[in-house]
Amino acid sequence: MEGFTVQTGDTQGDKVNLQPTRLPKLLRLAKGRDCVRCGNNEGSTVAAHYQGQRSHSYGKGRGIKPHDAMAAHLCYRCHSEADSSALGTSPEAHSARFLLLIIITQLGLFLEGRITARDHAQAFLLKLCRNASVLEECAEDELHHTACRLAQCWDSGDITIAPHGAMVSSFVGVSP
Repeated sequence: MEGFTVQTGDTQGDKVNLQPTRLPKLLRLAKGRDCVRCGNNEGSTVAAHYQGQRSHSYGKGRGIKPHDAMAAHLCYRCHSEADSSALGTSPEAHSARFLLLIIITQLGLFLEGRITARDHAQAFLLKLCRNASVLEECAEDELHHTACRLAQCWDSGDITIAPHGAMVSSFVGVSP
């Protein structure tokens, strides 16, 4: 999926190092939502922070969760599987699946108008929405760079929680 990767000033080779940024309003948006993996809405959905081979690149440390933008809306069962590396048959496959769920979570929030973006971040999210069907075909490193770019947009303030929002999908031409 050419054009979705990002190179930042915080890289050493292919290594991106995010700070463990806290976004409590973003985490609270998980409450009452459907699980992005299985669709369950039994009231157990939470913002499940990334667990996988790139955890430390996303700000994880001993007793410190990764960047809050690196979280997917998962129900209790799917969260358990994600934390035990059961989303894929290898560490790379698990990582790719978790990163995909994180990106899908952010796109869903954007389409519903729960988060808003400006300038290049808005163009990036719109491009992701229009090409969402291609995301599952992306390699793990492409998903990594895409998720990191989303987190960096949160850090810069280019993506924020919407004070109130209308469905963007009506003018974007995509459906949630």
